[in-house]
Amino acid sequence: MINIDLEQYQGSLNISEKEGKRMVFDPIRKKHLALLPEELVRQSWIQFLVNKYKISPSSIGIEKQFMVGNRPRRFDLVLFQKAIPHVLFEFKSYKASINNDTCFQAAQYNLELKVPFMVVSNGVVHHAFEIDYENQSFQELMDLSFL
Repeated sequence: MINIDLEQYQGSLNISEKEGKRMVFDPIRKKHLALLPEELVRQSWIQFLVNKYKISPSSIGIEKQFMVGNRPRRFDLVLFQKAIPHVLFEFKSYKASINNDTCFQAAQYNLELKVPFMVVSNGVVHHAFEIDYENQSFQELMDLSFL
């Protein structure tokens, strides 16, 4: 497990209210979205990546559709390096536990994308993995040095 306090990045979020709904501005998609629990996790990670690691927003892809077998899927966030997917992020609500099923879902997505690193987070608990496709194995990482 990786120790990150994402709550400290929530102060950077542009939160507003529209028609009685809390909204958050997504700097990547450049639009306001309903501030649902999973979206809060995603937006906190975006602020973390941009502010702590100085990652360019243009290197971040959000909710793009791709196919797993013949089924359409969407990833939560992918960090690109030189236009190549480098890290796949799977986000859950802070109310959801991170368990084997959660990691398996992200791993299934990654079978098609073949991204070398994967992060699974509910905003409180964060796990990172390095994927070795040649040996069909993975290793849990204790830090984010791959960013």
